[in-house]
Amino acid sequence: MRTPLYLLVLAPLTLSTLFSGCLAVGVGAAAVIVSQDVLDNNVYVATLDRSADQVWTSAKVALNHASLKPIDTQDDLRKATAEIDDAKVTVTVETYDLNRCTLRVSAKKYGVNNGQIAKMVYDKILHELGQ
Repeated sequence: MRTPLYLLVLAPLTLSTLFSGCLAVGVGAAAVIVSQDVLDNNVYVATLDRSADQVWTSAKVALNHASLKPIDTQDDLRKATAEIDDAKVTVTVETYDLNRCTLRVSAKKYGVNNGQIAKMVYDKILHELGQ
């Protein structure tokens, strides 16, 4: 009589442990994907002691020199995309403070982040600024 009673008590606990374990694995996998996209180490960021307008102008000039095709700009957002070496390069300039801004450069080639091209464009923009 004792064996069936133990089974009745242990069966719901075992099942709940199994289901909660699956849930934790599912949540953990989703968190890894979100973190990887947000915390990408192939995005080059600089905080510059220049006005956003000045950095934006230099970024567009550097992208025009690096790209063989016309660049796509959104001047109101200070965001530009260009195709360089078969990669889609995205540059954004955001106002950080008075006469300070943040420059972000990222690149994707064949759908995969490409840090080398992003770094190359980042360096060209900084060179254009004279830093």
